[in-house]
Amino acid sequence: MISVIIPIIECSDNTTPLLTKAVESISKQENAPIPTVFVVFPASIEADVIGWRDSMIRLHQDKIKFNLVKNEGKTDYQSQVNLGVKEVTTDYFSVLEYDDEYSTTFFKNVRKYIDAYPEVDVFLTMMIEVNDKNEGIKLTNESVWAQQFVGENGEIGYLNLNIMKQYTDFKLSGAVIKKSEFVNLGGYKSNIKLSFMYEFILRALNNACKMFSIPKIGYRHLAVREGSLSDTLVKEMSINERKFWFETAQKESNFMNDREIDISQLKVDQK
Repeated sequence: MISVIIPIIECSDNTTPLLTKAVESISKQENAPIPTVFVVFPASIEADVIGWRDSMIRLHQDKIKFNLVKNEGKTDYQSQVNLGVKEVTTDYFSVLEYDDEYSTTFFKNVRKYIDAYPEVDVFLTMMIEVNDKNEGIKLTNESVWAQQFVGENGEIGYLNLNIMKQYTDFKLSGAVIKKSEFVNLGGYKSNIKLSFMYEFILRALNNACKMFSIPKIGYRHLAVREGSLSDTLVKEMSINERKFWFETAQKESNFMNDREIDISQLKVDQK
């Protein structure tokens, strides 16, 4: 059984229709048990989320178990996910961003891989990135198979640190992760901007976690949307800033705790 965490940071005119579509992708799963969904939200939008939840229960109560998790503290993406994981009682969880969708065979295919590779701690799903017109932009996480990267055990599909030196564009959106390993690793680091998923992958590999990329398109990621987290970061960050955060991720992946980041060097570089 896999739990699903949906982190919400804000509420806008687009949130409800996108979130509704994301939930529908869960309810349409083929040959899958009823999943538990944890919607993590900031306290400031509680009324909006409760109203949406009630309407979703009326539509999907026989297909999804809903849980609301109110965050009265730091509400960045990483903190929302970390809080949701604390509520998860299943062995595995997946994070569905509220503007993304699972394919209808997602859970069925993931279940097969969990049964076949019980030693794997993180399954990266093949991801198709789309724009706001639902037009495909690119595939992500597919490079392990497309470029025939071979893991340390000699099998294609596994990630290792050598692969990460050659190709860094791996994303954890939609990934299926063992809760125990995520907790042992300390979760996501909220002090790292932009490259926090990259840092977590490096940290996991540094600690001998096994990561495997499933060779099937199972996750649709809305990569280009006005006002989204990635859109805001891309528009606001200079090339120097992006480089700084990726270099920071590499350094911080050697530490288990979420440390304060010294950005003084970045300020010097931007002058």
